Formats: sequence, structure tokens, C-alpha cells
Amino acid sequence: MKLSLIISTYNRPDTLELVLKSIKAQQLDSVIAADEVEILVADDGSKEDTAQLVAKFQQDFPFRLTHVWHEDNGFRLAAIRNLAVSKSSG
Repeated sequence: MKLSLIISTYNRPDTLELVLKSIKAQQLDSVIAADEVEILVADDGSKEDTAQLVAKFQQDFPFRLTHVWHEDNGFRLAAIRNLAVSKSSG
């Protein structure tokens, strides 16, 4: 079994940081192996600070963490979620 968690975001690195910290603190090893979990941040065109935050977490995150971004062309949440789903393997 593989688990993919998609987190949508737009210019809220403060709340994204809280979500990523919460995921990082989870004790899932008794349920599923860490290499069977992937986290995808579906970013609807945030500024560079969100990319920097994800890069910081990628350094020691217990699961595969992928930043999926597209250009900010208005509210396109469904499009970025669909793109993240296409890049997921769970």
C-alpha cells in the first residue's frame, strides 16, 4: 500500500509550516513504512517563500515531500490538485 497526501496552499507559508510540522510528528511506522508515504504540496502559485519553506523541510522530512507548483493565474485550486494527483504514486 502507498499513501499520498496532497496539501493545497496559496501564499500561507505560516500555516503550511504548521501542517508540515504536524505531519513530521506523526508516528506512522507501526501502520505503514515511511517509504510508502509521500506528501505533495499543491501550490496554486505562491511566492518564493513557500518554495523555500518546502525546501527547508525536504532536508530532513521523514517522508518523500514534493512541491508541485504552477504560475499564479487566478484561483485554480482544482488544476493544481489535479497536477499533484498526476505526480503522485499512491
